[in-house]
This record gives sequence, structure tokens and C-alpha cells, in this order.
Amino acid sequence: MLEQARRDVEQAPPEPKPSGPALQVPANVPGPMPLIVFLHGLGGSGGELSSGLHLMEFSQGLGFAFLAPDGMLDNSQRRFWNATQSCCNFDHLQVDHIELLRGWINDALKSPKIDPTRVYLVGYSNGGFLAHRAACELGSRLRGIFSIGGAGINQPRSCHPDQAPNIVEIHSDDDAIVSFEGGYLFADRSRPKHPSAEATVKAWRKLSGCSEPAVATRDLDLDPRIPGAETQVWSGQGCTGNSVELWRIRGGNHGSGLSRLSVLAIWDAIQAQSRAPAAL
Repeated sequence: MLEQARRDVEQAPPEPKPSGPALQVPANVPGPMPLIVFLHGLGGSGGELSSGLHLMEFSQGLGFAFLAPDGMLDNSQRRFWNATQSCCNFDHLQVDHIELLRGWINDALKSPKIDPTRVYLVGYSNGGFLAHRAACELGSRLRGIFSIGGAGINQPRSCHPDQAPNIVEIHSDDDAIVSFEGGYLFADRSRPKHPSAEATVKAWRKLSGCSEPAVATRDLDLDPRIPGAETQVWSGQGCTGNSVELWRIRGGNHGSGLSRLSVLAIWDAIQAQSRAPAAL
């Protein structure tokens, strides 16, 4: 029985790579328009994220194209992104999601309606981890990233983008899964520690040449379950490169910031970044 099981494993076809996601381009917008790539969390899917956030509706109404790809299935049949040591390739499967992401973006940019200077990533949880890694490795291909409940790479000194994109980390200060203060994913000490939200943006402020500490600049309402404008935005100052912000959500949970309100706030930020010249 053991020999048969071993042969079954050895002869089993390899896990197929994630298929290329369908590019969604609103027909009623002439372009050129931004491309936003939405990256789901561990166990989620691009379809669930697209449906839950009403991305097709927003795409048509606001005027952006988008991709919502799927990660690979792990041994527990959860879709994941191979982002950092902390999250979330727990089975050590062979997949290079940075190269896949690069290919998906390059394919999307073949459309004449896409502005190649306005490519953004919006990642939730595991997708946020991948967004930070992609900002390090894809650099100038990206105009900006928005990480919701994610964290930066484990070794910031290894991050050498040819150009640091705009960075926004959106994080609840009461997140029990990806701790705002840094720590272990799911509080599991057998996994490598992930950096805190503040350490994540501090590393990006250094890469963006920010010479002064971040200051609170505005308040946002991202989580409809929390009364009022529960999110305080901290912006890097004196930056010679692109902007770096931490959107700190008071209270809430790991899902805070993943809402239709957040899509509108992210779009407002994208519009503001589009009006500013890209860093050289």
C-alpha cells in the first residue's frame, strides 16, 4: 500500500499554474485608463473579491480596467500567493507569483486602452504581502500599491526597486491575524515573524527618501461597521520619491478596510497620484 501511494504521488500530474485572468475593460470609457490588479487573501479567489467589492460596477462607473487573478491551490485546497517567508506558501510549493504577475500585467498592457504609467496593485491579507514584494521586484512597472491587512518583506534590506512606487498600507490596529504591531501570522510562532505596519511603511519611507517623520494628514471612513471616520492617514514628509502612507484603522478586525467604501477611497488616492508626476 505504501509503494502504491508513493507511485500515485510520483505519477500524479503537477498542480496546474493559475490561468491568466480575464482583463476587464469598461466599454464606455475611451481611455487611456488605469489598470488595477486586485489580489485576494489566503483561501479566497479573484471571483469572490470581484463580486464582493462590486468591481465590475466600479470599473464601469469610475473608469478603470482591472484584473482579479487566482492564486495556486495549496495542499489544503486554499488559494495562496507565494509572497514572503511569513505568508503564505506554507507547503513550499514551486510557484513564482512575481513572474506570473509580471506576465499578466504585460499581457494587459497590450490593450491600447490601458495607460502603462498607471498600474496599481490592491492586495488583501496574503495579497497585501504579495503587493509589497512586487513593489520591491517590479518597481517602476507599478505606479502604486495598496495593501489591506498585509505586511512588508521579512528582510527590508533586500528590497532594491529600480523606482519605489507609491505605497499605502491599510491596517486595523486590532488585527488578530496579521498584527498591526508585527508578530506571527495567526499567532503561530512556528512561522517567521512579519514586520509591523509601522515598520513596513518606515522601510518604504527610507526607500522613498523621506527626510521627516510621518504626520497625520486626514481622516477616512473605510469600515461601515465602525461609526464615523475611523481611519487616520499618516503621510511621509520630505520624500524625494513617491508618497508613502499608513491608513490606521482604529478598532475593527482583519477584514477592516476591505469594503466598497475602501474602493472609493483607493480610487480617490489613485486619482491624486495620477495628477502628480511620477518620481524619476
